[in-house]
Amino acid sequence: KNVNPQIVENYRGGDIALGIGDEVLSPVMFPVLHQLLGQTLITTDGKTLLGADDKAGVAEIMTALAVLKGNPIPHGEIKVAFTPDEEVGKGAKHFDVEEFGAQWAYTVDGGGVGELEFENFNAASVNIKIVGNNVHPGTAKGVMVNALSLAARIHAEVPADEAPETTEGYEGFYHLASMKGTVDRAEMHYIIRDFDRKQFEARKRKMMEIAKKVGKGLHPDCYIELVIEDSYYNMREKVVEHPHILDIAQQAMRDCHITPEMKPIRGGTDGAQLSFMGLPCPNLFTGGYNYHGKHEFVTLEGMEKAVQVIVRIAELTAKRGQ
Repeated sequence: KNVNPQIVENYRGGDIALGIGDEVLSPVMFPVLHQLLGQTLITTDGKTLLGADDKAGVAEIMTALAVLKGNPIPHGEIKVAFTPDEEVGKGAKHFDVEEFGAQWAYTVDGGGVGELEFENFNAASVNIKIVGNNVHPGTAKGVMVNALSLAARIHAEVPADEAPETTEGYEGFYHLASMKGTVDRAEMHYIIRDFDRKQFEARKRKMMEIAKKVGKGLHPDCYIELVIEDSYYNMREKVVEHPHILDIAQQAMRDCHITPEMKPIRGGTDGAQLSFMGLPCPNLFTGGYNYHGKHEFVTLEGMEKAVQVIVRIAELTAKRGQ
């Protein structure tokens, strides 16, 4: 809502002012800008997100279809779908894989040019409800049970060095996403992430053990309730069963003079859920960076490269007779 993109042609380096205020897109904070000299950048105005990961992907897919339709490029039957609610993890919830009718697919929801992703986090949400007992502080000894204090004790038990701000690559984490409450009641919401399924399950057990430890010995009217819900799983185990899917994408990139960069997604994608629904679905780049923040931007050249790769994938698939 109220997105006002800026177009910076022939980027010459240095800071880019985002709108009228003091906000800037700086190569000091985002060194990737040094690699994008001379390109056309589409940025925010410093007040909103850009939404480039979804919007750029849609634009690239539609442009690729126009190229295929307007030129004598050999291709097989192509299926295209756009899912709502991708950013809240529900984009594939009601997707009819059988009706879609494809053998495999690619999401176009990645980052910088060359990214090809087929590994993502196993993910779960943890909701904790804490019920305490509030009395006048002056007469509270032996009677008050402060729900906020219990919440603080819970978080103190969570490994501090296994948080989003202290991990990278294939490292998993616990993330306290929100916490609110009073002496009477408190609520905590965590997300758990790990690439390894066994470690993922161990993290869930760890949260249950913490809740049990902190809640031990409470008055029957006071309690800690913990609910864990799995969100999605690492699609690697499904995609690697069909190696040609990755082979085609990598060859398409090389044919477009792009070096494929295989890297794990430190997040989720509709493709992960679709892969477990019978539609193996790795993720292609869009040419964008810094998603989900006011420093988000995408390059026009990166978007053009994405279109070329999509078209080449269609062409290679036809040649292979897939």
